[in-house]
Amino acid sequence: MPQENSKPLDLGKFKDLVRQESVKLNLRSFSAEGESAFTLALALSAAVKKVFYEKSGTTFSSEPKLEKKVITQFVHRMRVDAMEKFNAPTVFSVLEFAADEQGVEKKVYMVTLVVYLERKFLPEFLRLLQYPYIDSDDDTEVKDGCGTLVNIIAGQYKKEMANLGYKDLMMSPFESGINTAADGVGIPYGATEKFELSFEVEGAKSLVVEMMTLAVLPKGGPKERTAAKKILIIDDDPTSIVTIAPFLKSHGFEAIVAHDGKEGIARLKEKPDLIVLDLRMPNMDGYEFILAMKEIQGIRQIPIIILTAKAGLSDIVKVEGVREYMIKPFQPDALLKSIQRHI
Repeated sequence: MPQENSKPLDLGKFKDLVRQESVKLNLRSFSAEGESAFTLALALSAAVKKVFYEKSGTTFSSEPKLEKKVITQFVHRMRVDAMEKFNAPTVFSVLEFAADEQGVEKKVYMVTLVVYLERKFLPEFLRLLQYPYIDSDDDTEVKDGCGTLVNIIAGQYKKEMANLGYKDLMMSPFESGINTAADGVGIPYGATEKFELSFEVEGAKSLVVEMMTLAVLPKGGPKERTAAKKILIIDDDPTSIVTIAPFLKSHGFEAIVAHDGKEGIARLKEKPDLIVLDLRMPNMDGYEFILAMKEIQGIRQIPIIILTAKAGLSDIVKVEGVREYMIKPFQPDALLKSIQRHI
C-alpha cells in the first residue's frame, strides 16, 4: 500500500512524457574490453525502453542515468540491499545468462541482471506491460510479478545482444526477494564492477536495472541462430494468455494464441512444436480438441501439456500426445521447464 505522504504514480502523465534528454554518464575511462561491457550496458538501456514503449507506448521522462560501480562482494556473490536504491520497501528480481543449459545448472554465469523497484509501484508498472492485477500486500504475488518484469526485460535484452552479434545465451529461472538477499546474488566469476541504470518517471527515480558481465562474451553468427520454437497456447482464460505468452516470448519462443479448441485447430496450420492446452473451454474443450486433431490427415504427433484447474487428472497423460499436466495456478518457471523437457 502507498505510504503516507507519498506521491502516487500518475500513469496517464507517465505515458505522455516524451521529453528526451542527453544520456547522463558517470563513467571515466574504459579499456578495450571495458568498451564491450559499456556497449552491453547501452543495449540493456535500449531493451528496457523498448519493452515499455512497445507494450504501452510509454517513454521515460529522460534518458536513464548510467553509472559504473564497484561490486560489493560476498564469497564470489554480490551483496544486495535493495532499500539502498529507493529508501523504501523494495522488490528485486535476479536473472542470469549462461553459455548453455549446463552452464545454468552449474551456475557458471556470463551476465547477471538485477531489476529493482519500489514495492508499492510494482502493480502499476505491470499494468503498463498488460500483466494482470497483483496484490501489493501479497509477498508471493509481488515476487512473481517482479520476476515477470525481469523475464520480459531479459528477453528483449537477448534480442539486443543478438543484434550486436553476440551468441544466443541461455536464461536462468528468475529469483526474487524483498529488500535483501540473505546470501547474495550470483555473478560472473571474477566480475568486480557493475553498470547501474536508473530510469526516471516525472523526474523521480522509479526503476533500477543492474548488469554484471564478463569482459568478453562469445560472438555468434547467422549459422548459429535457429528459428524460434513455436508454442500454441489454447486457453479461454485471458489471465493465462497475458501471463504465459509474454513469458514464453521472453525465453525465445514464438507464442501462438487460440481462445478455444476450434481456433486451436485452425492455428495448427502454423505448425507448432508443442501445445499448451486448457481442458475446460467453450465451443470445443481440450478433450474434443485432442480427438479432432487426431482426425486431421498429415498432422504429426505434437507434444501436449495440459493446464487445468481440475485436480486428479492423472489419466489424461494416457491420452496420445499428452506428456504432462499442470494444475492452475502454476509457476511460469515450472511450465518453462516442462516445455524444455518435451521440445
